Amino acid sequence: MTAAKTLPAPLPNHLLVFAHGKESGPWGIKISQLAKVAEACGYMVISPDYRQTMDPDRRVEQLLELAPKARGALVLAGSSMGGYVSAMAAGGLEPDGLFLIAPALYFPGYDREPPPPPALTRVVHGWDDDVVSPEAALRFAHTHKAQLTMLNGDHTLNARIPELSAVLRELLEVAKLHAAYRLARYVVSTPAGPVEVRIGEVDAATERLLAARCDIDSNWAIVTACNPLGEIAGDEDNAQAMAELQGRLDAAGVRRLPSVALDPEGVWPAEVGVLLCDPQPGFAEALGREFRQNAIVRAVLGAPPELRWLR
Repeated sequence: MTAAKTLPAPLPNHLLVFAHGKESGPWGIKISQLAKVAEACGYMVISPDYRQTMDPDRRVEQLLELAPKARGALVLAGSSMGGYVSAMAAGGLEPDGLFLIAPALYFPGYDREPPPPPALTRVVHGWDDDVVSPEAALRFAHTHKAQLTMLNGDHTLNARIPELSAVLRELLEVAKLHAAYRLARYVVSTPAGPVEVRIGEVDAATERLLAARCDIDSNWAIVTACNPLGEIAGDEDNAQAMAELQGRLDAAGVRRLPSVALDPEGVWPAEVGVLLCDPQPGFAEALGREFRQNAIVRAVLGAPPELRWLR
């Protein structure tokens, strides 16, 4: 654990970055306890010291200047003013997950609208919070469809650390899965040879190849039936699940090509799937949920492929 004015080198496998409250410090009761949870999940933990300024937007700038990175999952967390700081910085840092405790959102002096948060966002707030109204958390969660946990507790929630720990632990584990999907190489087999795509990267040459070789007009998606819920299944179970998926696509008359997802670290086994050509809106997502997948890859021609989280 470190207060971290600079990033650790080499980059950690997974990194959790806390932002403390207005007048607290980088290693208060909550952060110290939750850091132990994160470390047990395989994360390095840093907690910058923001006490040189009481300006929340200057603290946002400080976090953006730090530009934390990890080889795998990056998660931002913040309490009270720190919740505002982490929520506002998330737009620029693009973390895999965001964990907000009694965030000071829609609050006098903190009234900028946060950018859209990552899909893996968890908010925890106390019903008896007399500093930041629970309405702020309800508004944020409703606006951004974020998962919200309301607890019987005050603003600090120091008496509810076991519940905070449970929410954080779940988020951190899912964020590691998110990072694995995000970093994977997706190779599509076309009649003229393989085409590789990656999350967040758009390449004009690859776009032309997909459009020409796959006869794609506007959009595509990659879906698999293997390893439901991110748990490695046997070859026989995966083959049966893929056969069921292919039958479902035959019945729906969907054009597709074989694909495979490859882990650049070589830890996760190669995972076969299919690239769907011009699926109807919502079809690929529904198919992923039907086959109990955590996520699918979704893209519109001209825009970078994105990971569409389904859980």
